[in-house]
Amino acid sequence: MRSTSNSPSHKTPTDFEGSGISEQSRLLAQKLSNHMGIENALQISARNQWHGVVAALKKLKLARLGRD
Repeated sequence: MRSTSNSPSHKTPTDFEGSGISEQSRLLAQKLSNHMGIENALQISARNQWHGVVAALKKLKLARLGRD
C-alpha cells in the first residue's frame, strides 16, 4: 500500500536561493562543471538522475550565458 502525506512540502535552510536546489547539489554542480564543463556535467548528471544537480547546472549555465 502506498503511503500518502498531507503535510506541505517545505524547504530546508540548505535550499539555494529559494529555488529548491540544495547547497550540496549546487556545490557538486559547480565542481563537476569546473572539472568537465557544463555540457558533460549535464549529461553525466542526467544519466545518473541527479535532478538537483541538473537543475543547478542549468541555472549555472544560464548565469554564465548572461555574462557573455
